[in-house]
Amino acid sequence: MNAKYIARNPSPVPQTITLPQGLSLDGGRLRSSRPITVEVPPFSVREILFDENGEPMTEGCIQDLSVTLEHEDGTPLDPHANRRERTRITDTSGDRPSLFFSQARQVYPNLLVDDARSLGGAQLLAQFSHLRSARDNTTAIYSPASLNMTFESRTDSLYHAANTGQVEIQSIVGNGYNRANAIRMEVHNPGQSAVRVVVPRGTMFEQQTWTGKQNLVVKEDVWIDIQPGQTGNFPLPAFCANSSGGSPSGEPLNLTPFVFHDMGESFRDQDSMWRTTDSRRGVSMR
Repeated sequence: MNAKYIARNPSPVPQTITLPQGLSLDGGRLRSSRPITVEVPPFSVREILFDENGEPMTEGCIQDLSVTLEHEDGTPLDPHANRRERTRITDTSGDRPSLFFSQARQVYPNLLVDDARSLGGAQLLAQFSHLRSARDNTTAIYSPASLNMTFESRTDSLYHAANTGQVEIQSIVGNGYNRANAIRMEVHNPGQSAVRVVVPRGTMFEQQTWTGKQNLVVKEDVWIDIQPGQTGNFPLPAFCANSSGGSPSGEPLNLTPFVFHDMGESFRDQDSMWRTTDSRRGVSMR
């Protein structure tokens, strides 16, 4: 019989929690067989399953995040909230890419989408909602928390700097996946002071248009330094976030404010990331 431990994070920042070996899981009869470290998003809980031997079942997936609230068609959602919720889509006529993107724009009316500045997020939520809807046998736009993401809140991040005009993103292109230069960016510093910003691990990059190509998730923290008036070219290491999508090959990308969280071993390698993002049923991006 499996046991479940709930790790809680009541704070506004992500927390890394370590559960020790020997932790009581069911009142004393079952104990954890080894230590496990998990990342818990802000104001959230993470459910960790253990098997009958106390062995942690660490490779969670998006489907493990149960939706707790469903709204009527057209109900807006707050992308900053850490609630597992979704807004139903009742009129499902038309092609899926257009349907989900238009609905994502309606559900998230204040989410910045500016392809000229390479900033977005609606396309990402539309595609991930399409994939999860197919697995859940429904049609809905999901909240970031239901997709294992949170809205980036760091003031030293590249997204914050680009959104506030401290830097200008000239271009972002995808270049394969699971490699050191899977993402290539050109960033300009228009100011009179040097800028140092970070692209945090888990930062999501979306395809600007729904071509069936993969979205990408950054493997590790990458710091970027740009001198006043200078333009730099920066490669980023990234995993593919959708196994059913084609490999990026020079298509333009948008930086999004969404950060994907580790569900145990998600960032260990590409297969682990796919097990987290694509869950247990293969669903096509198209």
